[in-house]
Amino acid sequence: MFSRILVAIDTPEASQAALDLVRQVATEGRTKVQVLHLRERELSGPAWYSRESRDEASYAAESAVFELRMSGLAAGGNIRNAVVDRIAEAILREAEAFEADLVVLGRPRRGELATRLLGSVTMRVLRRSSCPVIVAPRRTPRKQAVTSTAASDHP
Repeated sequence: MFSRILVAIDTPEASQAALDLVRQVATEGRTKVQVLHLRERELSGPAWYSRESRDEASYAAESAVFELRMSGLAAGGNIRNAVVDRIAEAILREAEAFEADLVVLGRPRRGELATRLLGSVTMRVLRRSSCPVIVAPRRTPRKQAVTSTAASDHP
């Protein structure tokens, strides 16, 4: 269905839901997946500062690409620098350059109140994207615990 998917990831732990979504909608042998990891940078005095090292950013992107390739998907990855207030714009630029049919985003970081006060990368991407956007759920569905009640049911 989708031939080109851009998936924007954060840390490996936070990216799992987005990668699961990609595996659900991608078709093996037909879909190309581009993993995008943005190193958020901000100006601190006269110099730019990033919260993560190049090695940490590289690990995040490479682990996501590896996971998708192990699932049988054609995947590649990019690491880009982006100013903290321009994350959504960087995602949209990358989607346009990749000619993405679909953009997949991880779980939103902020809660509802913080989103209303400070804005949201997810909402900016949803509003400005020229292609469909899928957002990972905030919480994973609860797995029902299977318990053995055989001992209590039978006397």
